[in-house]
Amino acid sequence: TTSETNQTEWNLAHHLANEICKDETFLKFDCDLELSKPNLKRKRPDIVFHSRDNHCHNFLVVEMKLNGSSRKLDADLEKVKSYWFEEPLRYEFGAAVNIDTNKTYEVRVLRRSVRR
Repeated sequence: TTSETNQTEWNLAHHLANEICKDETFLKFDCDLELSKPNLKRKRPDIVFHSRDNHCHNFLVVEMKLNGSSRKLDADLEKVKSYWFEEPLRYEFGAAVNIDTNKTYEVRVLRRSVRR
């Protein structure tokens, strides 16, 4: 960045999604950013890896923060559990990512537990 520009969470999410897409694990999934979920009060995950038009292959949902805190990452993980792991979406994995402007980062990943 320069003195005339600032990084934004959306910009970083775009770059992170592009990097994740390069891994062969993710090649079979569609990647979308900032989707609006009309049936969930227009909640919007930052990044999703899924198959469009169905909920059968909802693989990973990522919530991003720019210069966030541990408390904000905890809140994002709670959001993942309560919005994205529940019916009807049932994402298999969720992640909360914080990227600081000093180029440090923290990543937390959860796997949805299967209830029997």
